[in-house]
Amino acid sequence: MAFIIVLTGNNEDIGKTFTVNKPVSVVGRLTTQSKPDIELNDEVVSRRHLEILQKDDRYWIKDLGSTNGTMLNDDRILAGNAYELKHNSKIGLGLEGNSARILLVFKESEDTSIIHREKAPAGEYQKTPTVNWLNIDESKREASIDGEKKKLSKKEYELLLFLYENAGKVCSRDEIIAAVWPESKDSSAVSDATIDQLIHRLRGKLEPEPNDPSRIISRKGFGYILV
Repeated sequence: MAFIIVLTGNNEDIGKTFTVNKPVSVVGRLTTQSKPDIELNDEVVSRRHLEILQKDDRYWIKDLGSTNGTMLNDDRILAGNAYELKHNSKIGLGLEGNSARILLVFKESEDTSIIHREKAPAGEYQKTPTVNWLNIDESKREASIDGEKKKLSKKEYELLLFLYENAGKVCSRDEIIAAVWPESKDSSAVSDATIDQLIHRLRGKLEPEPNDPSRIISRKGFGYILV
């Protein structure tokens, strides 16, 4: 059994998990004429945007001629062609230049390593997101990755803690600067290169494959997401 999880997009959809348990599952926007298997609310999604096909324990994605296009792991796919999905494959819908407005992640097991939590009531902040591979002891300012304690610099720890507290949410560069460099009164004083270098060092300590990150995901033009 596989799952699709919404990382970014319409606020009503973010954090939703959909089970993929049919030979063909249609992803699209609900209208009076169409009821897809996986419903997304954003207007950039076509009524029948794409299909996820299951055959012989393998999964494939096919764009159905959507108006705004589909990306697989940052590359645009051609309508009508089938592309194989792997665990942690990233699916983008609603292309805007080299990025996508909606980001989904494909998981091949129930251990989605993402957010399994109830939405906090309006006005309340939920402080205990569940990210299965990560444990943070705030009293000791320590982090364990896959059960192993990691030595982090002060800035690496502060960045990881901020992303953890906002797991599943896109964190903008300005928000990261405010959390990690609170001493900086002018956000322009912290360059994009400085943030990217810090993200790169942190990925090197927590990603199974730092060159193909699946835990800190870039959202081009917007920021970063911890999943």
